[in-house]
Amino acid sequence: MATITELIPKDVLHRFLRREMRYRRVLLVAVRGSHGSGFPHPESPLELKGIHVDHTEALVALVPPPRAHNFVGEFESLQIDFSSLELGPALRDLLKGDGSVLERIAASRQLVGGADVVRLRKVTRGALCKRFASYYRTFSRGVLRDYEEGERRSVNHLLAAYRTALTGVHLLRTGKVELGLLNLAKHYGFGDIGELVKRNRSNKGASLESNDPWIARLVRLHALLEESFELSELPNDPPDPTPLEEYLLDMRRRYFDAMTVQD
Repeated sequence: MATITELIPKDVLHRFLRREMRYRRVLLVAVRGSHGSGFPHPESPLELKGIHVDHTEALVALVPPPRAHNFVGEFESLQIDFSSLELGPALRDLLKGDGSVLERIAASRQLVGGADVVRLRKVTRGALCKRFASYYRTFSRGVLRDYEEGERRSVNHLLAAYRTALTGVHLLRTGKVELGLLNLAKHYGFGDIGELVKRNRSNKGASLESNDPWIARLVRLHALLEESFELSELPNDPPDPTPLEEYLLDMRRRYFDAMTVQD
C-alpha cells in the first residue's frame, strides 16, 4: 500500500486545503475509498473525507455556511474526490448511525490530525450502537439488487460492497472499526478475495456476471451481517452521547470568529 506522502505530498495537500477550506478549521482529512481500504487500481482517484469547524459567528448568522464542502476534479495533476462535513452536522449524523462519519473519524490513514482528533475519537465511543447496522446493510443490498436486475458492476464496486459489509460485521461483533479489506476478509473466511483485488488492479474496468461465485458469496456475507446484528452486544442507541455534545460546545467556544479558525 502506498504511503500517505506517495499519495499526496504534504506541500500539495497544504495548497489544496488552503484553496478549498479557507476560513474553516480542518480537524481531520482521512484517506478513504479504495486507497483507504487497500484495493486501489492505478487510476483510482484519491478519495478524501474530512471534518471541519466553521467559526461560531458564521454559524449563527442569517445565512449560515453550507453543512458540507465538496470538490471533485484535478488539482496539480492529482485526481481528487474530496468532501468535508462541518462538525455539528457530522456529530448529529454520527448519533443517527452514519457509518461514513464514523469511518472518517476512525480511519488510521489521516492527512490532518492532532490532539482534537485524538479527543474526538475517544468521545466517539459513546456513539457506538446498533444504529450503524442500517448503514452497513444498505450498500451491500444495493449491489445485490443491481445484479438481480441484470446490471453489470465493476469489480471495484463489488470490493467496496465486501469491505463495507465486513466492516459492519466486525463493528457489531467487536465494537471496533476495521477498514482494511484484506484483514477483514481473512478474519471472516473470505481470504481468497485477494484474487479480486489483483483483477481490480490490473483492469480498472473489470466486471462480473451475475452468476459469478463472488456474487453468491456476497449474499452469504449479507446473511452474516444480519446474524451479527442479532448477536451483537452493542446497545440499540448511543450509550453516552454527552461527551460528544461537550466536545462540540468546546469547539464552538474555541473557534468563535474568523481569526480563531486560521492556522
